[in-house]
Order: sequence, then structure tokens, then C-alpha cells
Amino acid sequence: MTETILGIWDNQVICTPRPEDEASGITKLAELREYAPGNPVYAVMGWDGYFIYDQAHVDVVDMARAYMEVVQGESCGKCVPCRMGTRVAADLLTRIAEGRGAQEDLDSLRKVADVVSQGSLCELGHSALCAVIDLLNQHPDEFQRTVTEGIRHPRGTYHTKVTAPCVEACPERLDIPRYIEMIKAGHYPESLEVIEEKNPLAAVCGRVCVRFCEFACRRGKLDDPISIKHLKRFVSDVRLDAAVKIMPDKVHVVPDAPLVAVIGAGPAGVTAAYHLLRKGYPVEIFEASGAAGGMAVWGIPDYRLPRDVVRSEVEIITSMGAIIHYNQRLGRDFSIADLKARGFKAVFVAIGAQLGTGLRIPGEEPAPEGYLPGIEFLHKVNAGEAVKAGDSAVIVGGGNVAMDCCRSALRLGIRQVHLVYRRGREEMPADKLEVHDAEEEGIIFHMQCNPTRLITENGKLTGVECVRMILGEPDATGRRRPVPQEGSEFIIPCDMLFPAIGQRIDTSCLADDGASLDVTKHGTVAADDDTLLTSEEGVFAGGDCVSGPATLIQAMAAGLRASNSIDQYLKQGYVSLSDDERMSRVYRAVMAVDEDSVQRLGGAARKEVTLRPVKERVDDFDEVEQGLSPEDALLEADRCLRCYRILLVATDK
Repeated sequence: MTETILGIWDNQVICTPRPEDEASGITKLAELREYAPGNPVYAVMGWDGYFIYDQAHVDVVDMARAYMEVVQGESCGKCVPCRMGTRVAADLLTRIAEGRGAQEDLDSLRKVADVVSQGSLCELGHSALCAVIDLLNQHPDEFQRTVTEGIRHPRGTYHTKVTAPCVEACPERLDIPRYIEMIKAGHYPESLEVIEEKNPLAAVCGRVCVRFCEFACRRGKLDDPISIKHLKRFVSDVRLDAAVKIMPDKVHVVPDAPLVAVIGAGPAGVTAAYHLLRKGYPVEIFEASGAAGGMAVWGIPDYRLPRDVVRSEVEIITSMGAIIHYNQRLGRDFSIADLKARGFKAVFVAIGAQLGTGLRIPGEEPAPEGYLPGIEFLHKVNAGEAVKAGDSAVIVGGGNVAMDCCRSALRLGIRQVHLVYRRGREEMPADKLEVHDAEEEGIIFHMQCNPTRLITENGKLTGVECVRMILGEPDATGRRRPVPQEGSEFIIPCDMLFPAIGQRIDTSCLADDGASLDVTKHGTVAADDDTLLTSEEGVFAGGDCVSGPATLIQAMAAGLRASNSIDQYLKQGYVSLSDDERMSRVYRAVMAVDEDSVQRLGGAARKEVTLRPVKERVDDFDEVEQGLSPEDALLEADRCLRCYRILLVATDK
């Protein structure tokens, strides 16, 4: 296959990349040479144009027909221009491709395209025929010859995907426009069903998801992104608040289905178990603690995620038939070899990253009284263990764990809570809303500062010395590296300090008497990026123990991927990349050249959730966010532009 010969996107003609385009999106697109090993890409067609890689193997007339058939099938039917126009266009292209077309069909196709584009109510309709008209304009001779000579075009081989920017931004690729559409129609149970096709923790994600989808929401180009997270919480709360709680029935286990073991009942493990159960496998989970939920239950405070919400959603997988063995720690109570000896044909390791990372500064060893890693502090708070509260606490870090430590310390009655972070406010990795709420509650921020030593007296913490930082040259990630400013040392008096600068996994539990998993230089489990298969036959791993500390939704996505890989492995003996993932890679390549503008009027601000007043909420751990009302949920759902995009790839097989 050659490099891209011809492409047109957003009305811009794109030709074969030149050497000077090496770092451009065009080059990234040109590197998309194979859909799968041994299966070359001939062409890519999308919502705003197309790219041809091998002109000799591309039938543009048939490709236009195939693309339009997918578009027509996705029309929701709620507006006449899109519902009728896409049907007419699909019929016209079918007639043309079958050799029954006429000149007036080509003329009609252009007229229909204009009506659909100008008159449709959603973004699917607006872009429905853009690429088809591009093909018509760039290859007029082929269409003209087809209608003049009555040429029949055999159907080619195509892979298609219906997606949206918000869908592709979500690690689990939830069908977000679809579940929002259900809310708009008042079909709450059906909306939840859409979510639970991939996500068994809707109420949890509706409270603590970091909202990758909202940052990709095209509505944000007009006014504000859709409140996707809170709409998810809204429909999940409808079920939680129901007078009669309806749990899913126990799933039907396929006779003689292989046993699957999941190690760890955190978000990754619970999600994997959920999908494996739905596929008909008997699943047993081995959890080191006395409760399921992982960091969702031990690391996130009640004011953000109440315990009963997590318990309620974990009950879903037990009602489906999952068996959870609590207080069973890998390396202490069992080994992977033990599980295989018991008859488990596949194992998913999802042990998370439960250990904190130290500051590596003088005074930290041995740990003085008042010093506790942030993750351990949150575990104690969430477990209801007594934490001796001092007068002043310092939390070191800029992520969500640091925010949770700050706000939890305040709720324990600590009079002054300081946050020390070595970079600037805009560079904090924590959710911006969490940063805002923490500051509103009175947390004292010390930006571009870093601890240099702990100050103790008789084994007790009395303060921390810090140095001010200035931003130097960019590091390997491209961010400017903070460097100490000479002579800028200062002391923050405190009797408690919680470092929250990272987490790591306990690799000691991986030592096994019959199976030994490879570990990376970063201290994580080595697993294939695509399949999650480890160095041990039949053993898969995912979540924080593979990626390092990440988000809840990323861990859940790993659980979903693991379930698909295990299913493949048990059925066919090997694992390959899914068609959905291959198409997502094509999507990302196309997005490298997409300008993505929205030609609409904005002005409809999003509906924000109500927060408990600061004076009330800082005294307890009751939930802060109150959720959307039914009226606001309807209005918010109505703001969705339904930005579905159709992607088609022409291949050899």
C-alpha cells in the first residue's frame, strides 16, 4: 500500500505528505497502513471527507453507497430532513451503484444533501452527506460513467463505526448521546440500560468520574459542555431512590463454562466480573480487604462518594451470581498457581495501587508522630478508624488524592489545612472543580513550593520546611521542570503531614510458587497494552497495577477490555485486538487533521448541580453535591447536539 494519494477534509484537499510534514497530523494519517496485520487500508471515509490510500483498489461509487447505508441506519427519525433525506440519498446511491441510475439521480443527490445539511436538528444530519458530496465533486467522471453506461458496482469490504467525540474520549466508550437521548424522552430505565451495557458502576461514576467526555463535548465550543457526569448520576439515582429496589436476575451460566478468577474487587475487577458474568462465565473474586470497591470505597471520602452507593452497585454483580471471597490476599492466602490448581482457566489480576509514595526528605525516616501517607490517611477515615486530629495539617501534592486529604482533614476538625504543590495552579492534575471547592472551603494553597525537610521535636512533627520553586527548562513530558529558588526557604508550622504525591503497587504479593508475573522497571505488572495478557499463560492484568495510578473510569475500561480478552482466550485459545479498538485507532488518526468547528448558535448555559453551603458541609462527611432535579436533567439533556460520526474503512478483507 502506498501513502495517501488523495484526500479531502473540511473542504481542504490533502495530498501525499512531504518530508516537511513529518510532525503533522497528515503524516500520522498516512502511517495508517494496515487495518490488521496483512489487511491493508485502501481508503477511509468519515463525517467531513475521505482519504484514498490505494486508488486501484477503491471503488468510490460503492464506497459512497456503503457509507450512506450506515448513515441512514443511524438517523433517529425525529426530524423530516434527516429521516427522509438520508433514506432518499441511500436509495439514490443504491440505484446508481446497481447500474440503474440516471443523470437526474446525481442532480437529486446534491439537492438532497443540501436539504439534509441545512434542515437537520442534530450534528449527525448536518454532516451526513458531506463526504458523499466530496466524492461526487472529486471523482465526477466515475459517477458520470456509472450512470451513462449503467455500470454495476460489486460490494466491497468495509469496516464501520458509529461514534462521537464524547464516546471516543470515554475510556469505556459509553454510547453517551444515546443515553442522554433516553433521558430527554423520559425513559430513565432505558437510559440506565444503555450505560450498563458497559458500565456497572453508574452511580459511582456519576459522582466521581473525571469527565474525559465533557472535555471533548462539542457543545463546549458554543457555550458549556453537557453535564454528562451528572446526567449519569441522575438516572442511576432514580434506581437507588426507588421504593422497591430492582436487582438484575442471576445470569445464566453456560453449561461447562470455564471458571474465571478475579483478584481484586476494585473498579477494574468488578467491571471485569460483571462482563464475564454477562458472557456466561462463573466468576469468583478474591478481595484482600473486607469490602468491595477498591479505591472507590477506601480512597474516596463519603462527602464525594457515600459508602452505601458503592455497596449498592457491588450488589449488582453478587445478584448476578459472582462469588466474592473477602480478606483473601494474593501472596498471603493464595497464589495464582493455587487458583489454577483449583480449576480456574483464566485469572484477571486487578490488585490496584494501594501503597503511598514518600517525600524522600530528611526527617521522614523514621516517621514522626503526625506523619501518615495520604492514601493511608484516607483509608483510616473511610474505615471509620480514629485519627488523632491536630491543629494544623500540611498535604503535599496536586492531584485528586491530595484534594481528598485536604477536605477530609478539614472535616475532622483540623483548624488549618495547607496544600503544598511544586507547580502552578493551572498545572495541578486534580479536577478543577475539586480545586475550586477545596479553596472555597478554606484550604490554604502554597503554589510552586516543595518540602525540603520535616521538623520534629521528641519524635513529634512540629513543622515542615519548604522552598519556593521557579519553572526551569521543560522535562521529558514537555512540562517546565520546577527548580528550587535559592534562599527562599520558609517553615509552615504543623503537627500533621500527609504526602499525596503518588501511589505504587505491592509487588511482594506477586511472588508465586508456580507462576511468576513479569514486573516492569516502574514496579507495575507487565501486560500487553492491547490484550492485557501477562507473561503467564491464561493470566491477564489491568487497572492501576498495570498503568500505575490512574482514574476510576480508566480502571473500569481495563476491566471491560480484560473481559473481552479472557472471552477470546477461553473460546479460541488466542487474543487479538477487537474491531472496535481498531476502528478507534483509525478515528484518532483522522482526528489529527480535523479542525472540528460547530456551525450553530449557542447561549444555553448548562444546568449546574446544587452544593451544600460551605458552612454546613465542612463539619461532616455528608454528600456535598445534590444532583440534578428531573426538570434540570430534562433541560440539560436537551442541550445535547447528538454529534454522532460515521467512520468507514475500506480494506482487502
